[in-house]
Amino acid sequence: MEPSRPIPGSAALGWLGRGAARPKNGLFGAVRHISGVWYLFRLTVYYSFVAPFVGRNPLRKQLFPMLSNVGVRSFPIVFMVSYLIGAILVIQTGPPLREFGQTALIPQMVALSMCREFGPVMTAIMLTARVGASYTAVLASMKINDEVMALETMAIHPVGYLVAPRFLAMLIMTPCLVVFSYLIGMCGGSMVAYALYDIGVQSYFQGTIDSIGMADVWAGLIKAVVFSVIISMVCCYYGFITEGGPIALGRNVTFAVVNSLVVVILSDAVLGAFFIGYLL
Repeated sequence: MEPSRPIPGSAALGWLGRGAARPKNGLFGAVRHISGVWYLFRLTVYYSFVAPFVGRNPLRKQLFPMLSNVGVRSFPIVFMVSYLIGAILVIQTGPPLREFGQTALIPQMVALSMCREFGPVMTAIMLTARVGASYTAVLASMKINDEVMALETMAIHPVGYLVAPRFLAMLIMTPCLVVFSYLIGMCGGSMVAYALYDIGVQSYFQGTIDSIGMADVWAGLIKAVVFSVIISMVCCYYGFITEGGPIALGRNVTFAVVNSLVVVILSDAVLGAFFIGYLL
């Protein structure tokens, strides 16, 4: 007799069934993680904005290397991705606009897309993959090797020494990178628009200036601040709760990156609806 073949989708159905059979475990786990991230955020805010002024947490030595890591070293990948996004927007939307004789709207379309959506979201994705994963890996490695406990033994608070500089570096550099993403994406769009639709660079940027306002710029910057908080807190949290060996380290790095991206996209949807006026 031929061996019975598994029913298509049976693995996924089994996973859903096991989750439905233990709803409390999943719910309690989610609440525990959310409360842990919130507690870490409260401590981080204190050691970032209060403790340095009362002489309890000198941040200068740790902060500037973190700023370089988050900003300077992330700039090349943000530059490449933003330039390609601007070019792809023109390539994909140019033909429909040309069909209706509206190629003059290309600068406006690229500018609004980069400012409100692609600039902050793509920058957050790049920072999650490049910086957030390193946050989790470094802190998890220190936790496994008892280096975090050594800091506590020396009366150095781990949050103030390890998390606060990373949080501030992400908070400062993410909006800066998003502003560069705006400009680079528009430059990429202008090059393709000039090559394919004979739109002059001067007229392209004049159309860009005429089509966007400060509200569009601020919408992207507010998203950048929110995304920076999410990425730094979630990734540092998963680093601190790592227990075990290299397998646990790899697992928590994966969890940190995936959960950061999910929360970033969810918050982007909520903020986008708020800025447009759907939630007012």
